[in-house]
Amino acid sequence: MRQNSLFDDVPGAGVATIPVIGSAAVLTKAQKQFNKLIERLNQQRQEIARWQAYRLSYDQQLADRYQPLAARLRKKRIAMVQLLDRAMQGKALSKRERAKVRDILSDLLGQLLAESEDAELVRLYDEYADVSFADERQDQMDLMRSLASDAFGVDVEAYAGGESLEELADWIGEQVQTDRPEPPRAPGRKKSAKTLAREALRDQAAAGASRAVREVFRKLVSELHPDREADPAEHVRKTELMQRVNQAYKAGDLLTLLELQLSIEQINPAALAGLAEERLRHYIHVLEEQSRRLRDERSELIAPFLMAVGESLSSKITPESVQRALESDMRGMERLSRGIDADLLQFQDIRQLKRSLEGYSLQPSGYDELATGPEEFRPRPRRRRRR
Repeated sequence: MRQNSLFDDVPGAGVATIPVIGSAAVLTKAQKQFNKLIERLNQQRQEIARWQAYRLSYDQQLADRYQPLAARLRKKRIAMVQLLDRAMQGKALSKRERAKVRDILSDLLGQLLAESEDAELVRLYDEYADVSFADERQDQMDLMRSLASDAFGVDVEAYAGGESLEELADWIGEQVQTDRPEPPRAPGRKKSAKTLAREALRDQAAAGASRAVREVFRKLVSELHPDREADPAEHVRKTELMQRVNQAYKAGDLLTLLELQLSIEQINPAALAGLAEERLRHYIHVLEEQSRRLRDERSELIAPFLMAVGESLSSKITPESVQRALESDMRGMERLSRGIDADLLQFQDIRQLKRSLEGYSLQPSGYDELATGPEEFRPRPRRRRRR
């Protein structure tokens, strides 16, 4: 029996469709635009349903597989730090070798502290790094404040949070969103007659669209109001339908309201085909706004996944590409974990550690470890000389 794929169509995610209105040979421009919008909205809704279903699976995989794997890897990396620290306390390492181990330790400890702060790791970092952890964090806080003030005009003196970089970054993000000033208009510049006419048409279309949605809503209410139904089963059915009607009206979801009208046979395709051109344009205005909202909703849904696939692939991101990236990350963590296990066993012999250090190059001054640094200490094995 075929096993269901993680990316099979989500049960219950299908949506009703509005039939094509009119004969394809005689469709007006507005009718063609209406049909195109209906098709786009259904595609957007189906994609959002897929992302919502995948998010549940993704979160479950993080809890069941990724986070335990990350915790085990962190524990082994800390064990490597402790092993290297013990080697530094002895006298077996030369001055050059000690400089290399110090370099490795400061890099490893910086990565571990970026994940989570720990008092013992901070103590070791202060011992081996050129700048103390507190001073480095303060420098990063000062840099972030300066950038927020200079680039976005944020009043950083108003920040009253803690000394966490994440808290400060979140606070700055909130200030940028809520306090973004309106772009200044050129002084004394008047709008042209063409601009004023365009704005008037836009306002008129918005008002007409609002009336169109209200009219559909009123028709549905008159048909489905449960208080007018004596039959208990029908009362329950209409109550559920009215909840959907109210939710759709509150969200300005014309597509769902039209689908509900079709489902209760309050309208039919012939009625849609016979809509006046002006009314159809009002519907189009609402549907375009719905499409924009769905596009924004999709952007919010995929935002947490963008780092997983890389910025270059963000425009082509799918649940499948995110899943591949997640599985690749976990395979990489497993390989790294096995490599550290081998090193921890090998480096119990100080001679093996010294031999591995021969293949390690010190980072030059001014080295940008965030951009090009090794993800993990993994010295190259020593080549044997040919006899």
